[in-house]
Amino acid sequence: MAEALAGAPALKETLGREGHAAARARGLVPALLLLHAGLGEGTAVRGAGGWVVAPARDIRRLWSGQGYVRLPAKDAAEATPAVLDGLGLTVLRCRTPGPVAAGPAYGAWLAALARTRLGHSRHLLDLAVAHLGRRTFDGAPLLHRQLVKGTLADAVVAHLETESALDGAASHLAALAEAHARITAVDRELVRLFGAGGFTADGPGRSAHASELLADVYAGGTPCTRTTSA
Repeated sequence: MAEALAGAPALKETLGREGHAAARARGLVPALLLLHAGLGEGTAVRGAGGWVVAPARDIRRLWSGQGYVRLPAKDAAEATPAVLDGLGLTVLRCRTPGPVAAGPAYGAWLAALARTRLGHSRHLLDLAVAHLGRRTFDGAPLLHRQLVKGTLADAVVAHLETESALDGAASHLAALAEAHARITAVDRELVRLFGAGGFTADGPGRSAHASELLADVYAGGTPCTRTTSA
């Protein structure tokens, strides 16, 4: 059963921007650790379908914006996709019914998550620019090819549009879902710029997949089509 709501986590107004900076500088998982620190010790967020994506750590209760659910081990099945092995994330499916994932506090967290994913997307862009600057074709860096420059320019524009859309969007879940979808689309294009290397075990596609999974779980979608256990 759900616990009585003892008050939402005290999420800082600056949490999303801090998550953005951490994700761009250090990657997705360190930024998620920062976000989850704002939820309280042992707390993770439960999406509408009962799914949870969180840094691998001791999780004792789940919050959904309007209340908490205690998390006995028997009520949750680990379902981490094999592609995320070793990344430092845990994916769970909680069977215990709980409060609906909604409310102003959930919107604030979803907005912070979107800004964090945007920071990670910019991290991918920085990696792509560095990668393409090192690779050559006919003696010239791939970075100078018109098609590549166009893809990078489109990513920059999409990032700026998403950043603008996120201002004041915490109370509009539909706008937040659209922002998450835009970030996912940009990430997919950026990963393709790495060629086959983008999809190797240590390539950028793995963290991009994790970022997309976060959007599926918390902003709508169908997560976890491939699992290591159930």
